[in-house]
Amino acid sequence: MDNLFYFVDLPGYGYSKMSKKEQEQVGKFIEQYLFHRKEISLIIFLIDIRHSPTSNDKLMYNYIISSGLPCLILANKADKIAITKVDDTVKALQKELNPIGDIPTLPFSSERKIYKEDVWNFIDNHFNND
Repeated sequence: MDNLFYFVDLPGYGYSKMSKKEQEQVGKFIEQYLFHRKEISLIIFLIDIRHSPTSNDKLMYNYIISSGLPCLILANKADKIAITKVDDTVKALQKELNPIGDIPTLPFSSERKIYKEDVWNFIDNHFNND
């Protein structure tokens, strides 16, 4: 990379075996990071395209929205569903998480690297319009 930006992976919550207390601590850390880190210019929020957003997904989404930072929702594991269902599933996920539709939601597959060009184009446009 050309040192123009960095990806920072925040602690996950998905299928980890955290206790409720540990989850609260992680939540506080993420909240502190989102609200006090001035260098954040885009949050990329990964969710699993195969499932409706979990309560933890919704909680994380609320943290992100309350931060006021720009966001992109990536519906990962798009290779795990039929290609003919991807667009409708992405729309359904966006409607459930972001019914206003002001936060872009794109499909993605980290395993097969499909849809990556659309994601990189979005990121490139975001940084070039800042």
